[in-house]
Amino acid sequence: MNLKFERALESIASSISRITGLYRQLAQKNGVLYGIVQVLYSLYFRDEVTQKQICESCEIPKQTVNNVIRLFKKENYITLDANGTDNRQKLITLTPSGKEYMQEILEPYFRLNEKVFDRIGSELTHQLVEGLTTLGDAIELEMELYEVSSKWEKKAQKEN
Repeated sequence: MNLKFERALESIASSISRITGLYRQLAQKNGVLYGIVQVLYSLYFRDEVTQKQICESCEIPKQTVNNVIRLFKKENYITLDANGTDNRQKLITLTPSGKEYMQEILEPYFRLNEKVFDRIGSELTHQLVEGLTTLGDAIELEMELYEVSSKWEKKAQKEN
């Protein structure tokens, strides 16, 4: 085990958790659930999206997304349309009132993020995105390789 690398990974994970916690605090101060903020961010960056895509992009539980979508549907913030490729997955689109709501809820985040990125600069922002993406990709690959090798090891043990 490389203790230096393990400490670095723990520090990265701790920093990401801290940032998430700070964004949760902002949501709480603005009287909104953080799950709502996460779903709105997913909708902000796409014209239409499925619940599955929101779950995958935000790494939040399906039940959380489902609850937010039901609330948004009740408030007429979204429409749910059939997905041509998979009828089980509905395409979620913001209505005009949903776009207004999204802007209202996300505005504090937009202001905060603008000030933060002005402070740290575009070069560091780019390095952070690139580095974390590379790290995530490497972890995902190693997990897949581990899963495959574990299956082979179990199969070999059964055969012996």
